[in-house]
Amino acid sequence: MAVLAILGLALGLQVITASVVRRLIRVKQAKEALSVRSEQMQAVHTIAEEITRELDFTTLPHLIVQRAADLEERIALSERTNAMLRNEIAERQRMEEERERLITELEVRSAEMERFTYTVSHDLKSPLLTIQGFLGLLEKDAIAGNITQMQTDITYIRTAASTMQRLLNELLELSRIGRVVNPLTEVALSDLAQEAVTLVSGQITARGVQVHIAPDLPVVIGDRPRLLEVLQNLLDNAVKFMGSQPQPCINFGVRRDAEETVCYVCDNGIGIAPRYRDKVFGLFERLDGASDGTGIGLTLVKRIIEVHGGRIWVESAGEGHGSTFCFTVLCPSPGAPERLTPSA
Repeated sequence: MAVLAILGLALGLQVITASVVRRLIRVKQAKEALSVRSEQMQAVHTIAEEITRELDFTTLPHLIVQRAADLEERIALSERTNAMLRNEIAERQRMEEERERLITELEVRSAEMERFTYTVSHDLKSPLLTIQGFLGLLEKDAIAGNITQMQTDITYIRTAASTMQRLLNELLELSRIGRVVNPLTEVALSDLAQEAVTLVSGQITARGVQVHIAPDLPVVIGDRPRLLEVLQNLLDNAVKFMGSQPQPCINFGVRRDAEETVCYVCDNGIGIAPRYRDKVFGLFERLDGASDGTGIGLTLVKRIIEVHGGRIWVESAGEGHGSTFCFTVLCPSPGAPERLTPSA
């Protein structure tokens, strides 16, 4: 029994000894860790002291200002670059819009040229055929010695030749509009209207038309000879299409529509059906086949007004209710251009 007691005591002492040894090892490890951390903290502290010694706090404000200036310069450069990019994008958009406008205008001009070629060939062919036909008749009448009929043939030939000459002259005039321009001047509409009435006085008197010119008409800016052509053509057109009106009357005046000054020539003639309001300004368009016009007059008028930067239209309640031809022109303003801009 005594031996067993001694063995038990020995085992207990061994366990206690092992536990103490482990605790001593952990204490040693903790001391070593604390020693390492202390060394690291000392190293950090040493580095901080060295940095503090090397850093010149007197230059810090200057460095901050310099960095701020550099940053502002970079921001300004970025803004300039962005502005240049925006301008370039806007310019490209403008060029694209201009390209589309030119393409559209080219298509319109191409279609107009096609109609022009067809109508010119058609309208010039008619007097040529007349001349050709009556030359054959003239030859036969000359062989037969029929002097009276020869004079009739010559009259028809002369009329056809005059018609062709008038067509060619008006076509030449139409081609010049927008290419041959005169200096812009201030034009008194009252004087211009009186002059136009004088130029058309023969037709006005023959038809017994009363012409009324409104008082206190304004002064406009334009190419005076061309604007005179406009009024002359509109007056002549109004007299020509007066119809059987027992009391024919033409009024020339000006009205104010919104921000526009609108000039008008109003008559109580045959009027125009709504479906023909745009057609009347077409080349060689004659609503009355029996008229002696060439169908170029209103085309000339429209072209002149457009070259002046204005617009023209016709108002009519329909056939038998007269017509009012309206157009806009520039009024005097500071810095007005000295010449019209030629238009293709």
